[in-house]
Amino acid sequence: MSPAHRPGRRSLARLCGAAALLLVGGGLIGVGCSQEPPAGALAPPALGPQADSDACECAAGFYYNDEPIPPEQTRCDAFACGRDLIAYQCLDGDTAADTWRSYPENRCGELACTANGTFCGEDVVNGEPAALYECPGAGQIPLSWRICPGGCEDGACTGAASGECPCPIPPIPGGDRIPLHCGMTLCFPTGVGNAGVRQVCSAEGWRSLGLSCNQPRGACPACRGVQDSSGREVTITACGEEVCGLGVGNRSRWVCGEEGWIDLNLPCEPGKSTGEAGAELGRCPVEFRDNDGQWKGVEPGQTFCGEQVFGGRANKDLAINAGEQDLRIRGRADHLYSCPGPGARPVPYRSCGAGNGSGACMPVREIPPVRYHEVTGYQSAANAPKLRDWDRCDESCLPVSKPCPPEDRSCKRERDLKYFHIPGGNNGYNDCQHLFCGQHEITGRVGTLYRCAYEFGASYTCPPSAGDTAAVVGRPVPYEECSSGCGLRDVGSNSDRCDGQSEQQPFGMPDPTPTPSITSECDPTVDYQGNPVPARSLRLGSQICGPGGQVLACDERRLNRPDGWRATGISCGTSCGVCSPDPYGAQTPVCEYFASAEGLTCDDASFGQSWDPCLNGNQNVTENNPAYCGHNLAGRAAGDPNMLYFCKAYCTSVEDGKTVTKPCDGVEGDGQGTRSWSREYRFDRAEYCAFGCQKNDPESDACKRPGGGKRSAPLRDSRVVRGFGVVADDYGGRHLGEDLVISGGTAGAEVHPVANGRLLWKGINRSQYLGVALVEHPPKAETGERYCSFYGHLDVDGLGLDLVARQEVTTDDVLGKVVRWNDIPRLHNLNFADKWVECPTSSKDFDCDLVVGPRDNSHLHYTVLSDEQCKLFTGSVGTPYGYDECKTPDEDAVALTAMTAADDCTAPMSGATTEGYISPTWFLEAPPQ
Repeated sequence: MSPAHRPGRRSLARLCGAAALLLVGGGLIGVGCSQEPPAGALAPPALGPQADSDACECAAGFYYNDEPIPPEQTRCDAFACGRDLIAYQCLDGDTAADTWRSYPENRCGELACTANGTFCGEDVVNGEPAALYECPGAGQIPLSWRICPGGCEDGACTGAASGECPCPIPPIPGGDRIPLHCGMTLCFPTGVGNAGVRQVCSAEGWRSLGLSCNQPRGACPACRGVQDSSGREVTITACGEEVCGLGVGNRSRWVCGEEGWIDLNLPCEPGKSTGEAGAELGRCPVEFRDNDGQWKGVEPGQTFCGEQVFGGRANKDLAINAGEQDLRIRGRADHLYSCPGPGARPVPYRSCGAGNGSGACMPVREIPPVRYHEVTGYQSAANAPKLRDWDRCDESCLPVSKPCPPEDRSCKRERDLKYFHIPGGNNGYNDCQHLFCGQHEITGRVGTLYRCAYEFGASYTCPPSAGDTAAVVGRPVPYEECSSGCGLRDVGSNSDRCDGQSEQQPFGMPDPTPTPSITSECDPTVDYQGNPVPARSLRLGSQICGPGGQVLACDERRLNRPDGWRATGISCGTSCGVCSPDPYGAQTPVCEYFASAEGLTCDDASFGQSWDPCLNGNQNVTENNPAYCGHNLAGRAAGDPNMLYFCKAYCTSVEDGKTVTKPCDGVEGDGQGTRSWSREYRFDRAEYCAFGCQKNDPESDACKRPGGGKRSAPLRDSRVVRGFGVVADDYGGRHLGEDLVISGGTAGAEVHPVANGRLLWKGINRSQYLGVALVEHPPKAETGERYCSFYGHLDVDGLGLDLVARQEVTTDDVLGKVVRWNDIPRLHNLNFADKWVECPTSSKDFDCDLVVGPRDNSHLHYTVLSDEQCKLFTGSVGTPYGYDECKTPDEDAVALTAMTAADDCTAPMSGATTEGYISPTWFLEAPPQ
């Protein structure tokens, strides 16, 4: 059994995306996206013989294909995938009736079987770590499954964790004398110098933890997307971290490794500690309560006082995941501890009694909030954001120090701290101050400047002499927050200042981790023919023709999508491309149309592993790796028109008296000139073409591609809060783009192009967009199409400072930063003659946000435009529409090239043709060129 995961999620509307692609006679062919899944002809599989302890009769249940679940075939604690594509568990009612319990967070729409039969989770796309599935067929969603209390292997539960692991003698000195046991971690040599990797003894033998031998911490993103034994999301992604139980009812210890969760085959009881090394200091929180009363995400390296118990739902969930009674940082209350990341083990940082001050440690929730330059008497706007702060020591500022005489070698002072006189420098207030970055001479947040100053009114000169008793220095107070970095300066000659080039890192942060392997993107799987998918197709953005002839897209791992594969519901892999069963086991009604339009016959010729699309004996084929579209296979069995089939040339030669056949690497055997024909073409691999396949005779065929290289969301680690095609009644129509936010606050976040291209223009707009930018993504081949991407709600300051119009840009360039929502009216008034009422008062021109902080309305609006629509805005700072004013039902347009205009839209915006607005998600998920 290999490291395993658990099931995936997908909205029901996403399953209808393929059918929504086709319009015939003005009507939509296929199942409406608002309807339940169609009824299939599948008989529900038996859940196996029932022992008396397993006997349950849960009535009134339905499988996702609308088939009723016979009560006599249900068993206690077994799961079924319901019509709403969430998991239901049959529970023993004891003296009452047996009932179904729903798990709304446990989505089953992303699950995909590889064949018909009984399989462990490792053999099911997005399968649960310790689950046993009953599969109705390849590519289809399992109808039912159950969680094994221990593990699952070879299509059967292994029983409760036994504590036995098949780990061979390790290849290290003295390895034959080491008493091996489950959960043991050893350093294995890699064979490259002195390098080594840490491996753990598990139910599958030795498995890599994804850490080098001298690396204390690291990230293993392949552990994302799972739930614990109570159904909560597991938030741990640190290599080497353990949880008790994966999947509701599992009672085995698991450790996070390079390729996902590894079964240690050791029993555990949820809620009890496993005695993990380093647990004596507790665990860092996921979120903390700030001094504005809000719960916020923990920043890398954030410091916390010891002896704290952290509430909050996310922290409680993490404690249960980790098998701990509560989430706390232990240690001493007068000490500071650094947190390398959420859920990590704390690192001792500093004793507060070691410096000047009371010696107490101050939790940030007890420190009064301060705004920009407020400490100097400057009156910030009432809605201005407070400066971020961390738990820190209650310490006095460092006083001026007496320089060490050059001749006095016994003088131990390492600094000559200087304060600076700034008469009227802070809004008319005399100042004798020094500014420090957090964790530079003082405690505090890295990235925030703190002000130290001598008290006013005393009779002293600035800077005072080291022995001046009239000069009294205060305590550090947040002064300014740096958007990029805080620069450390020589304390004897300069104050610290904000500096984007600063390389200051918080204390306790581990060294950068190695780049995860490809398997950390999407897990290995098989294609529709049962062949392993090549490693190059496991990268984010790739699309494959998966089991059962369904297109699977490699996407970010998330809850219930641990393998990373997103089931699109789009058919592929047969000779007409759309005739294979959908995830419900039903045939799509559009097959007949496509077969007629393309002149195709619907058979399963291309499903067989023995099927061969390669052309042999034709001496006009001279390429070593020719590629053919499925509808361009003259003389061979037809393939899928949306598939590109690659062949590889093999040549035979005699080496050392032996006949050897290997891939051709030149022109040998191509039959050209005086060379004789002696090569053989063999099928190599297939690639799904999301935009269709282009015939290029006599050259190799190729997938049609839009322009651009790699693609990624314009905000890193963002999420969509208002999708494409969603109706917003407050704006009167469907949303013609996507709105993105970032957890912890979006204002100030850097905005990047979604793909490589050319900046057409940037500027300031009179609308609520304020700062805007338009980027062109030209095709890189004649068969491609040009697209443009538009970005709105950018800050005026820093709007593409280093970029000029017509300049080539990449996804690494910064177009600007997201503007703080309530700042838009003020910035509008600074740039335009027509004045808006400024926030916090709303007006007809602008709705101010009453929420201040990381959860305000600050967001990025972006969209993708077709070539025709892009031309309307080239050479101007006119902006695309945000809504179409068509009050029609929500439309899930993720899989559509462009949203279609609504027939009953009687008052569309002038010129707002929805056909030119393209789903950003669709654009990002299309395979890049």
